[in-house]
Amino acid sequence: MNTVVTSEIKTGELTFHWVTGYYDGVLSGFASWQGRLCYFEISEDTATNRRFSIHSLSDEEVLNAIQENEEFKARHGNHNDLLPDGSSAGGKCITTLKDAAAMGYEIASAMAADTWQPSDSYRLNPVIGWFTSTTF
Repeated sequence: MNTVVTSEIKTGELTFHWVTGYYDGVLSGFASWQGRLCYFEISEDTATNRRFSIHSLSDEEVLNAIQENEEFKARHGNHNDLLPDGSSAGGKCITTLKDAAAMGYEIASAMAADTWQPSDSYRLNPVIGWFTSTTF
């Protein structure tokens, strides 16, 4: 993506897709701007709203993000999906407590063996703009 915008992008210009981080509200996820998938993450949290930075993605990162989300949904459900306006799509989590405990063990074992790799981090990618939300 060659466009670099360092000003506000109105939420109406974004099409939201899925959440990757949530704690008392959305922390990060993916949305499209001008027809291109982008990563967003919280950069400021106040009592009245949250500001999110929007990061560009390379073609390879777009494909990786989509694949990772599809794998997540196959394993855990579609509860992280968003409607285009950013509201919850009302999906369902299919992970049981037993599954979650086993996955925790798998990750801990991989970390101990130094074979675990975190998901791609897009926060170091160029910031193309920001948006605020009172609903996230």
